[in-house]
Amino acid sequence: MRARHILETVLYADDLAAMRRFYGEVLGLEVYLELDQQFVFFRCASQMLLVFNPAVTAIQDVASGPPAHGTRGNGHICFRSSAAEFEGWRQHLSNHDVAIERLMVWPNGGRSIYVRDPAGNSVEFGESKIWEMPDMKTLASQKIVVATHNQGKLEEFAALLKPHGVTAVSAGELGLPEPEETGSTFAENARIKALAAMQATGLIALSDDSGLCVEALNGQPGVRTADWAGPERDWAHAMRLVQEKLEAKGAKTPDKRRAHFVCTLCVMWPDGEEHLFEGRATGHLVWPPRGAAGHGYDPMFVPMGGNRTFAELDPAEKNLISHRAKALEKLVRELL
Repeated sequence: MRARHILETVLYADDLAAMRRFYGEVLGLEVYLELDQQFVFFRCASQMLLVFNPAVTAIQDVASGPPAHGTRGNGHICFRSSAAEFEGWRQHLSNHDVAIERLMVWPNGGRSIYVRDPAGNSVEFGESKIWEMPDMKTLASQKIVVATHNQGKLEEFAALLKPHGVTAVSAGELGLPEPEETGSTFAENARIKALAAMQATGLIALSDDSGLCVEALNGQPGVRTADWAGPERDWAHAMRLVQEKLEAKGAKTPDKRRAHFVCTLCVMWPDGEEHLFEGRATGHLVWPPRGAAGHGYDPMFVPMGGNRTFAELDPAEKNLISHRAKALEKLVRELL
């Protein structure tokens, strides 16, 4: 297992009034709760900033509350845990011979596990409920719809997500129509596709909008990458078009043919919550195209530091360095 989101951060100060003024009035954080001479708690987006008087926290070791911590004793950190992960953390910590110091069940139903790190700091794994926050969403072991009619993209996504127990079906397999991509950015188009797939199926939707940006062509084809292949998605035609435009510019050497692929992923839940992730792969374009693997412009794109095109790489090799893999790596860190 891997710790992901920090649920709360704790600071210590003798002068709580000064801390309240600085974090509340100067930095604009919302005061969530305060008790004179003991603590002041702030809400900071999806996290909490807790400021304790160390004289109080250092002696609060009672059976009904959290163990003692403070700058005069031990520090404290809390990692956010979903309800589904909570029991997993208990077992994981036990497997590593980490003793559980205390298991707290808070009045609102949220739970916390307390352990100690090697330095003696208090480490907590707490459910979101303890601060009246919704549980973290995850894609693990979910069935999702990938908003694409491109079989190559589906296979790429399916291979990257399969280790996490994610079952992926494509919009094409379900016979869903392709929405009109009217956005001017990759993010806008990714949202359009995810929303259409989610509304049509009721499933969590994963979409991507990706494209090739060529420096000598002022970033074209960019968000119009697929349009250059025409309505029949003739990628050989699209590659010839890029090559013709580069020739017209006199771009013959790698430094004149620099390009990068961009991938923006959008994950959208049925309740409308969404997450965006972007990945890039830089390199240069070659001619004639080489390789039979991959899809789109892959046969003419050589990633930086390599000498083979994306279409000459084994899929497993490409999945380590592609723009889609980099975006998905960010997704995995946050949602899996």
